[in-house]
Amino acid sequence: MTEFSYRVAIKPMVPGDKADPANFRILESMPVRSIITSPGNGAKLAAGTKELKLRGAAWAGDLTVKQVDVSTDAGATWQRAKLENPKNKYDWQRWTATLKLPSDGYFEIWARATDSNGTMQPHQVTAWNPQGYGGNAMHRIAVLVG
Repeated sequence: MTEFSYRVAIKPMVPGDKADPANFRILESMPVRSIITSPGNGAKLAAGTKELKLRGAAWAGDLTVKQVDVSTDAGATWQRAKLENPKNKYDWQRWTATLKLPSDGYFEIWARATDSNGTMQPHQVTAWNPQGYGGNAMHRIAVLVG
């Protein structure tokens, strides 16, 4: 775990700048994250589709995922997903959700996870580092209905 492997910046750095090994500390716990695995980004659904079935996975490193929420309105409202228990302590937890779609059109679906300490995925990543550790912003996909 030398140089930049499993390390994050102590002081914020400009993305792409030359990294100084003295400005890094060991990452002790991976941050919570969730991903949407189905449908894929850019999915096109038939006109008149009123429900969207989602599948995904969430992970919290050495913690567990407490909940996963999904949104179709840029996070103004959230719906709780059904979260499965992990198969072992460090496994990704699978989740599912069914969303009601109000009309045909373009939708951006967001997913966010919350870990057992209450830490939630951020809207965007604020602490850039060369290896991408901490890159756990809410996952988003786009779907087009009609």
